[in-house]
Amino acid sequence: MYFQYINEVIYLKSCFLFGHSDCPDTMLPKIEKTIENHYLNFNVRYFYVGNRGRFDSLAATAIKHLKQRYSDITLLLLLAYHPAERPVYLSEHFDNSYYPPLKNIPKTYAIIRANQYMVDTADTLICYVDHIGNTRNLLEYAKKREKKEGVFIENVAENF
Repeated sequence: MYFQYINEVIYLKSCFLFGHSDCPDTMLPKIEKTIENHYLNFNVRYFYVGNRGRFDSLAATAIKHLKQRYSDITLLLLLAYHPAERPVYLSEHFDNSYYPPLKNIPKTYAIIRANQYMVDTADTLICYVDHIGNTRNLLEYAKKREKKEGVFIENVAENF
């Protein structure tokens, strides 16, 4: 009997989500639709979200909803501080937490550096940015990578 094997490597991608802490609840459907688009069209299976504001909460909720339809989604809580220094409680939304390899970073810069690390390493980015602030600065930082490496950035605040 003759068998033909086709070796296909499927690269599961990651997405980092970030946005303003005052993101309105009305954005939840658009956030969910955007995340689903990344899942279906970009093969994203790993989603990284912080826990600092309303956008982070909405993104985690959207992913929780999508996990009911797509069981292979993994939601990871991005930690800015080492869990030995600041223990963290994982809500039922999250599968696990992730502390990026940050060394000798002053605590005042920990959140900024953790976010920059994720912008530097994620395959796609979803954000909610509609005004000036640290989140806008992170988007501008991400746009440099977009221009240089072609990373896909989707701002759900646009065209809303």
